[in-house]
Amino acid sequence: MPKIIIHTNIKNEDIPDDFEEKVAQKVSDVVGYPIEIIYVSVTPGDRMIHNGSRDPMAFVDIDTALKFNEEVNPGYTVKFQEFFTKALNIPLSRLVLHYHDAKVSDYGVYRRAPEYKHEQYFSQ
Repeated sequence: MPKIIIHTNIKNEDIPDDFEEKVAQKVSDVVGYPIEIIYVSVTPGDRMIHNGSRDPMAFVDIDTALKFNEEVNPGYTVKFQEFFTKALNIPLSRLVLHYHDAKVSDYGVYRRAPEYKHEQYFSQ
């Protein structure tokens, strides 16, 4: 159920072709959901400013159900910061992460076999 929306002013041609797949895998590894239920959207070339600068940056919104809280977020932050700064070749000061805790009922999706392997994530 994780939904990751990445806004960046980095041009599309400067983002690795397999970036979305790598993001999905990293989120799966960090929060423990299977990759098949992770949604990733990247919006390159946004007009953005942060700390008075238009230098390359990324704003990463991560929504998921029942995974974020003040106890675990700092550990997630370290892992995501390392991943995104390397993947996008930006300094740590140019990355903003925003966690959104959601309820399962906040998502309207249809999930069934054969596309989805994990029955516990099938829609009701």
